[in-house]
Amino acid sequence: MTNNIYIINLRLVPMKSVDIIIPAYNESSFLEENVMQLYNFLKNEKLNFNWTIIIGENGSKDNTLDIAKKLSKKYKKIKWAHNDIGSRDRILKRLWGESKVDIVMYTDADMSVHPKYIPPLVNKILDGYDLAIGSRMLKDSIVKREKKRVFMSRIYNNFLVPFILPTGVKDAQCGFKAARTELIKSLIPKLCDENGFMDTEMLAVSNSKGLKIAEIPVEWSEGRESTMSVWKNVPNFLKNLVKTRWKIITGFYNK
Repeated sequence: MTNNIYIINLRLVPMKSVDIIIPAYNESSFLEENVMQLYNFLKNEKLNFNWTIIIGENGSKDNTLDIAKKLSKKYKKIKWAHNDIGSRDRILKRLWGESKVDIVMYTDADMSVHPKYIPPLVNKILDGYDLAIGSRMLKDSIVKREKKRVFMSRIYNNFLVPFILPTGVKDAQCGFKAARTELIKSLIPKLCDENGFMDTEMLAVSNSKGLKIAEIPVEWSEGRESTMSVWKNVPNFLKNLVKTRWKIITGFYNK
C-alpha cells in the first residue's frame, strides 16, 4: 500500500492596508475622546485589513493640532498632518494624494457615524467596488439630526442632485467614504477643494465613468453643530452642480 503525498502550493496574500483620515478643524473639545474611541474599536476588532488613523488638521484656531501631535507621539498607529488653510477638502486631497496604502477613507471628527460601520464599508472595496459610502437615505438608515438639516439634505439628495448632477447614490454628502487609493489619485487633480462640494463631484464623476459605487446604510447621530452654514452655501452648491455637469458633458475629467 503506497501513501500518496499531495503538495499544495499555498500563496500567502498580504492583508490590504487602509488610511482612515479624520479631517479636523477646531475640534479640540472632543477630538481626543473621539479618536480614542475609534482607536480602541479598531484595536479590539478582528479585522481583515491593516489600518492607520491620520488626523488631518487644517488651519485650526484652537489646540487641535497639539492634541493630534500628542496622540501621534503616544500611539504608533495614529499619525497627524497639518494644512494652514481651513479646508476639509484640501486636507483630504493632500492626504489621498500622498497615501501609499491600498484603500483610503475618511470619517468626520465628531464621529457622527459609529466606527462599527468601518469594517462593512472597507469590505465593499475589498469585494471589488471602486468607492463605498455611508448613507443616511437608505431604508435601514437611522438619522438623529436637526430637522432643518434633514430637510435641506433631502432637497439636495432627492431633487437637486438627481436632476442636475446624477451621482448614482442616494446620499452624496455623508461624511463617511472609502475608495481605492489608485482610483482617488486619478480623480483628485481635477476635483474642486472648496465649500465641501468635493464629495458630490467625486461621486458624479465616478458615476459618469461607470465605476462601481457601493452604498451602505448607517446610523447617523450629529455630534455637534456643523460649521457649514446651510443657507449661505446654497448658491455655491447650485453653481457647482451646474458647473460640474457641464464639465462632465464637455469631457473635462477625461482630458
